[in-house]
Amino acid sequence: MQVHSKTALVLFFSCMVCVLCAQIKTPFLYYDEGFAVFNATRIMDGDVPYKDFWTIYPPGQYCVLAVIFKIFGTNLLVARIYDTIVRFVIVICAYLIAEKITSHALALVGCAVTTLLLAFADSYAYAVFPAMALALLSILSMLQYTQTGQRRWSLSAGLLLGIVALFRWDIGLYTGTSIILTIILFHFFYMAQETKPTVKALSTAPEFVMMLLGATLFIVLPCYGYFIYRSGFNNLWTQVVVFPTSVLHHNVRWLSYPSLIPSSLPWTLNIFAFIATNSELSKWLQFYLPLGIYGIAFSDSIHSLLRKRIVVYEQFFGTTVLTFLGILLFAQALSRYDYIHVVPSSIIAFLVFIPLVHHTVLHIHNLVLKYYFLTAVIVLVILYFLFPARCLLLSVKKFSPFGCYSSIDRASCIYLSKDQEQAIEFIKMQTRDGESIFVGNQRHDLISINDVGFYFLSNRPSATKYHDLFPGVATTRSVQEEIANNIKSKSVHWIVLVNMPESRESNASAVSSGVHFLDDFIRSAYAPTVKFGSYEIWKIVKKQYVRTNGYTRIRKHAVRYLPIEKCEQEIKIRVNPPYKQDIGNLIKRDNTRVISKHPRILPSYRYCSILS
Repeated sequence: MQVHSKTALVLFFSCMVCVLCAQIKTPFLYYDEGFAVFNATRIMDGDVPYKDFWTIYPPGQYCVLAVIFKIFGTNLLVARIYDTIVRFVIVICAYLIAEKITSHALALVGCAVTTLLLAFADSYAYAVFPAMALALLSILSMLQYTQTGQRRWSLSAGLLLGIVALFRWDIGLYTGTSIILTIILFHFFYMAQETKPTVKALSTAPEFVMMLLGATLFIVLPCYGYFIYRSGFNNLWTQVVVFPTSVLHHNVRWLSYPSLIPSSLPWTLNIFAFIATNSELSKWLQFYLPLGIYGIAFSDSIHSLLRKRIVVYEQFFGTTVLTFLGILLFAQALSRYDYIHVVPSSIIAFLVFIPLVHHTVLHIHNLVLKYYFLTAVIVLVILYFLFPARCLLLSVKKFSPFGCYSSIDRASCIYLSKDQEQAIEFIKMQTRDGESIFVGNQRHDLISINDVGFYFLSNRPSATKYHDLFPGVATTRSVQEEIANNIKSKSVHWIVLVNMPESRESNASAVSSGVHFLDDFIRSAYAPTVKFGSYEIWKIVKKQYVRTNGYTRIRKHAVRYLPIEKCEQEIKIRVNPPYKQDIGNLIKRDNTRVISKHPRILPSYRYCSILS
C-alpha cells in the first residue's frame, strides 16, 4: 500500500511538472525577461552591476543566470528551464508546508492550486520566484525548529533569509518580519499557558531572534559588501533601495486597483462562461479574494484569542506565519496591480485558505449546511481559475512546448515576432562580434518599456550602461546626454529604434518629460537604412568635407556618382539602398535617387547617387 502511495505521489508531481512546462515556448518577453538574461550576460563579460549597468534589482538572479549560462550555454531555453525548476521547488515547499498545517489530501489540493497559479504566470527569469522558494524553505526550517528545538534549524532559516535578500531584499524583509512576529507572539502565549505545549523552545524567543538575524547578516553583509566595494555604496543604495521606494512604485509603475464593486457583472445565466471570457471580473477576483482570505483568517485568530481558544501547536504557528507573510507580500499588488505581482500573495493566501476551510467544516455539524459551504468554496475557486485557465489552454494550443518558432540561435526555438527576428538577423550581418549597438525607442521623452532583449538575442553589447530605458531615468536630460556621449565615444555605427506603443497606464510613464535631447542627437548623426515593421535600423552618417569656390562645406553623405546605365546593376547589389540627402534636382527612380542635369558634374548626362 505504501509503494502504491509513493507511486501515486510521483505521478502527481510529474503531472505538476508538465503543467509548469506548458508555457515554456510562449513569446519572449523582451523587457522583463530581456533585462534579466542580458544583465546576466553583462556580468559574464565582466561588467559590475550598478556601476557598469543600471538596474533596480539585487544581483542574485543575474549572478545565478550567469553561472547557468556559463555551464549550459547562453540561450533563452536554458533560462526558462531554470525558472521552471525554481517554480517546481515552490510547489514542493507549498506541499510540505500544507502537509504540516492540514491533512495529506488537502496538502495535495494546495500543491495543485500553487502549480496552477505559477503556470498562469508567463514572466520567466522573474527574481521573485527564487526569492519565494527560499522564503518557503526558511518557513519550513522554522516549523522544524518548533518541533525539535534544535538550533541548527534556526541557523538554517537565517541563512536562507540572507540568500532571499540577494534576490529580493523586500521579500527577505517580509519573511524575516513574519517569522520574528510569529515567534514573539507565540512566546507570550507560551509564557501565559500553564499546560505543557506541543511546540518546543518557544520560551527562548530572544535567543532565536538573535540567531536568526546573525545568520542572515552572515550572508547579507559580505555579499552586498562585495558589490558596494566594486560599484560604490551610493550607486547600489540609489538604484536598489531609493529609486524603487520613492519613484518606481509611486510614479512610473503604479497601476490603479479594481473598483470595490466590479464594473461588469454576470447578468447572464451562464456565469462560468461569462467569467471565462471576462478579464475585468477575473482581475477583480484576483485582487480581492486574497484580501478576503486574510481578513477571514485574521478575524478567526482574533475570535479565538478573545474566546481563549488559542493553543500553541504547529498548525496554528504555520497558519499565522503564512498570514503575516501573505499580507506583507500583498504590498507588491498595491504598488503595481497586475497578475504577476499578485501571484506571490495569492499562493500564500490559498495555503492559508485550505486549513481555514478544513477547520470551519469540522465545526459545522449540520450536514446540509456543510455541503452548502463546501459547494460555495468549490464554485469560488473554479471562478477564480476560469479565465487564467482559458488563457493557458489557448497559449498552449498556439505555442506548443514541442514546437520551434524561431531560427535565432539564442532564442532556442522560443517564439519571437517576425519584425524582431528580421531586425536581429540584419544587425548580426552588418556588425561584427563585440561591436556595440544602441537599441532605443522612436521617442525618448515618453517611455514605458524598451526592447532590452534585442541585445541578448543579437549577441551585441550595449553602448551605454542604460540599456534598460526606465521612465523617470532615461527620460531625463542628464541621462540622455550621458547616453549620447556613450554612443559617440564608442563610435556606434548602428542604432535600432523600435516604435513602441505609447503607455496608457495611469502613471507618469504616460506623460512626456519634454526632453528630446537623445532624439535630436540620433536624427542629426544617423539616418534610417531599413525598416522591419516596428523596428527601424539607423546607420551613422559619414561626413565628407568638400571645397567649393574657396569655401569648405560639409556634405552629410559621402556620395559617388555613376552613369545612369550602371545604376540598375548597383541597385541589384544594394537591395536596400539607404536614404540619401537631396543634392540638386533629385528624381526618385528604381528605389534610389537620380541626379538630373547636375550643374557641376557633366550637365549633359544623368547620374545616380549611391552611398559609398
